[in-house]
Amino acid sequence: MDSGNLLFKQARIAEGPSQERLTAEGIIKIYTSMKVDAVAVAPMDLAAGTELLLASQKQGFPWLSANLLDSKDQPLFEPARIKKIGAVKVGIIGLTGPLKAPLSGVRQADWRTLLPDLIKKTARQCDILILLSSLPPAENQEIAREFSALHLILAAVLDSGNMIPTQVNKSLITQTDRQGKYQGVLTIDWHKNGKWGTSTNEDLSALRNRLAALNWQLQRMQQQADPQQQEYLAKVKMIEMDRDSVARQIKTAEFKEMDTTNGKKSSPAISSFSFNFVALKQSLPEAPEIRAILTGIKQQIHDMNRKVSRKEENLPFLGHDGCASCHPVQTAFWRGTSHSRAWETLQKVNQAFNLECLPCHVISSSETPVQRDQLLSLPKSLQTVGCENCHVGPGKAHAANPEQFHMRKQMEERICLSCHTPQHDNNFNYQEKVKRIACPAK
Repeated sequence: MDSGNLLFKQARIAEGPSQERLTAEGIIKIYTSMKVDAVAVAPMDLAAGTELLLASQKQGFPWLSANLLDSKDQPLFEPARIKKIGAVKVGIIGLTGPLKAPLSGVRQADWRTLLPDLIKKTARQCDILILLSSLPPAENQEIAREFSALHLILAAVLDSGNMIPTQVNKSLITQTDRQGKYQGVLTIDWHKNGKWGTSTNEDLSALRNRLAALNWQLQRMQQQADPQQQEYLAKVKMIEMDRDSVARQIKTAEFKEMDTTNGKKSSPAISSFSFNFVALKQSLPEAPEIRAILTGIKQQIHDMNRKVSRKEENLPFLGHDGCASCHPVQTAFWRGTSHSRAWETLQKVNQAFNLECLPCHVISSSETPVQRDQLLSLPKSLQTVGCENCHVGPGKAHAANPEQFHMRKQMEERICLSCHTPQHDNNFNYQEKVKRIACPAK
């Protein structure tokens, strides 16, 4: 299931065909193929209005929103649903966070007026009750404190990243990072009393939060650090020892919570969980059916954007040919680097007109980035990662008056990391890679 904010990256998109709309339609197809059980409608899913969502709902897509109403104050989407998983009946409610702008024919109701009756009604039909919410963190916590029938809140707060499961009242609150960077896996050992357990001798809630934090810390270290460094290995060993110690404390505390019957220990009268945030790296194996959908979407985007491309001449960038007149040695060196072939790598996979890929494969500058509507219009001399990317251009002003307009000599790590992210470059090491592209001084 998903709490939303997955279709678009901006609050509003222009009417008519666009790469953003094709991408959103593709995401719906992929989620349908994955047989997702429920997806809450969140503000960023409404960037193109309600038409796309309502159309997909008619095709069976499981959108949920209890607080988006039509002009007759009727729910636009299904407010809640019950899903049976094994012997457990799971109730799922959807809430939409504050809309970025008004939508024609849509009224957003206050959850405080509708949630009490909805939770009461849904809780009677299920064993575990889950809320999918894109509300702000403070309101999610308010809901958890007010409604003891809720067991789990999956949030979709745009800038909160991965959130370690934290207990508030009788609810766990958690979320994964936005839009496909991670998959959150929450494994629950559920007991019918519906309580996340605590112990008289140990605060199980605090121990579980501690264990979750240690697991998350280990994950982050494994993704970012060099496993050959002795300092890194020592830190990992210490965290693993701490984690194992906390795990033993949890087992001991849970054992003490067991009921004693005829001298035998019964099963714990509590519900427990474990979690994992799986980074969706390029190296992960792909499902063939999902790959087929992605290939089709990318081809549609390529064909559509190719038709609207045109040559843009009014740009402040000089291009590598212009740099070569004063810096021939450095330009010759650059021609031998992979940066000089960045755009060609897109061309080889038929993605040279993909607006999501182009910013990291053509000329640009952190201070004066190429605008999105210009990416399809660059002349051939700017279809590359060139001097002005690393030395923070644009370079026309520098070429005209080098004494007044200076380029930066040292390449900054932040510039590299804006494109070499874990999602696109699993093994990027700045200190190692910068040696390969550093131009000769003379």
